Amino acid sequence: MNDNTNKPVTGAELGELEDFLLSASVPKSAMDLDMLDGFFAALASGPEPLEPERWLPLVWGPEAESAPDFASIDEMQKILSLMVRYRQLVETVLSLDSESYLPLFSRCSFSDTSEERAAVGNWAKGFLVGIEPLRETWQPLFEEDTEFSALAPLFLLADIGEESAIDEVQWLQCRDAVAESVRAIHRFWTPFRGKTGKIERPSAQDADDWQDDDFSQECQCRRDK
Repeated sequence: MNDNTNKPVTGAELGELEDFLLSASVPKSAMDLDMLDGFFAALASGPEPLEPERWLPLVWGPEAESAPDFASIDEMQKILSLMVRYRQLVETVLSLDSESYLPLFSRCSFSDTSEERAAVGNWAKGFLVGIEPLRETWQPLFEEDTEFSALAPLFLLADIGEESAIDEVQWLQCRDAVAESVRAIHRFWTPFRGKTGKIERPSAQDADDWQDDDFSQECQCRRDK
């Protein structure tokens, strides 16, 4: 496999990944691009890194035998490389310039409200799936009243729990709170990450290499294709 993991994923490549995730080659239980974005946000903002061999099966679905039907080795390598680079992009933005972080749905246009609600809900579900592999490690966050509130919008948007039914105004408030929630969670875990030394952050001098205007432009129009 060509080593392109140090290159930020582009908007065009993101479109390729989305097409693959929506194709007949992928199990119906697999994540779509919005869910994958939320999933990667959880992995990037959490207490410690998760190796691809642990998170990749979760992308394809909950069943152990879930796996895509790749047309070739080259296709498999390309898709896996795109996923690794996409995850690295999310992690890099949060590490180097967290104030610029936006979830994918905030960069997109939608044909109607139901499409937007589905995208936001899937994003939130993806984030919660990203917590599960390290749920015990995440426990300190659940025990902090102030920081735990950062998770509340995500649970509500994912339609989790008895109090998940929210009205339109509350839904909009939760949607608009997502980016800051992710930033708050990332800030909460930053001291822990620093102490363990398990997460290697990209250097600040690489920041400009990850500011891809094409990525933003493609994300904003991908649903209008």
